[in-house]
Amino acid sequence: MSTESKIKIFEKNSNTLLYEFSLGDSELAYQRAKELEQMGIDFDFQHPNVTETLCDTLGLTLDAKEDYHQSVVAEIEDHDGSCCHNKD
Repeated sequence: MSTESKIKIFEKNSNTLLYEFSLGDSELAYQRAKELEQMGIDFDFQHPNVTETLCDTLGLTLDAKEDYHQSVVAEIEDHDGSCCHNKD
């Protein structure tokens, strides 16, 4: 199992993985995205967030990653006045 987070570019309609880059190659990833945009190709650009990168570095399983993600969301929602707090 890879413990390195990746930047991924998917073709939007088919969800086919077009490119995958290490985080250190982010400039190249953005250049590829620019090229796809210029060609008129619809794509999704997925850059891992801090939580995903931490989970990958720790080598967590998919279930453990989901549990951790849910705990982070719950923690954020539990703090009144947070910039990320959902207001009903």
